[in-house]
Amino acid sequence: MSRMPKLPFDKMTADFEEHEARIVCAARNSRTGCLRASKPFGRIDFEGDDLEMLFKASANYVWRMLCFDFVDFRPHSCMPICADFDLGAVFYSYQERGNYANRDERKVAERAVRDGLDALVKRAESVIPVTEQKGIMRWAKAYGLV
Repeated sequence: MSRMPKLPFDKMTADFEEHEARIVCAARNSRTGCLRASKPFGRIDFEGDDLEMLFKASANYVWRMLCFDFVDFRPHSCMPICADFDLGAVFYSYQERGNYANRDERKVAERAVRDGLDALVKRAESVIPVTEQKGIMRWAKAYGLV
C-alpha cells in the first residue's frame, strides 16, 4: 500500500489549459492515482527538443512542490530547496547553446518560469482545504500559528 496521498488531479486541473494540466498530472502515478513517490522524469536529455526538456523539468519541479505540500513523511517533508535544480540545468543548457546572451538574461528567464510554476502549483492546490496540506500545516505549527 502506498503512503503517498491520493490527490484529486481532475479537480485540481479542471480549469487549466492542456499544457498546464499535463505538467501537474505528470506528478500522478497512473497506476494508483496517488502522487508519485519519485520524480516523474529522473533523466532529462539535454540534447533533445527544447519544449520537451522544459516540460520534464517543469513536471519535476511541480512534483517536488506538491510532495512538500501534501506528504507528511520523510524524505518529502523537507523544504524543497533542490526543486529548481532541473530548471537550472535546462536553462544552463540553453545558455550553452547560445539561446541567451549572458548569465543575467538566463537567470531572468529561469526566474520567470519558476514564478509561473509556483503560480500553477498554488492554483492546483487551491481546490484542496489548507488543513489537508501537510507542508503548510507543518510550517504553521512551527511558527505557532496553529
